[in-house]
Amino acid sequence: MKTILTVAVMAVVAMAASVQAQVCAYIIDGSGTATNIRAGAGGKVVASVPNNGDEGHVVTLKSVKDGWWRIEPEIDVYGDNERLIELSGSNTGYWVHQSVLELGIAGDPTNSLRSKPSRKSKVVKIPDSCELSFRPIELSGKWLKVKSVDGKVTGWLHSDRICFNPLTTCP
Repeated sequence: MKTILTVAVMAVVAMAASVQAQVCAYIIDGSGTATNIRAGAGGKVVASVPNNGDEGHVVTLKSVKDGWWRIEPEIDVYGDNERLIELSGSNTGYWVHQSVLELGIAGDPTNSLRSKPSRKSKVVKIPDSCELSFRPIELSGKWLKVKSVDGKVTGWLHSDRICFNPLTTCP
């Protein structure tokens, strides 16, 4: 009985350690046109999100492949007409390119970025001249590898330090 309980506890701990964090990002498409949502990494367009400047669109990131992020099939819309857009029409998931995604750092960014996905790893210094908006690059457990929009700095950010809206300051 003791062995069964030990194995069960070990399985629960292993599952908890492997859980991916829920990470959100804001769609910011500088093209001036609607942002395409695709059926695969670079695949067929199955939906588009308007780029009218009056609304913000937040997506939940699931995984990444060659610069393309697989997202949850729901998009939160913020602004005067807050709503939820539910995507449909794809059997292979919904994908958006990292070039139209941004996020920020919640609170003081001084010690937030790390060289590896661990709080014990070296702090990555953010130069004063660095843009504080970041693009998501890679996801590892509760850590997101990010690169500043201006390309000056790259590092790992823990999910509890992510501000999914780079247009505001998160607490």
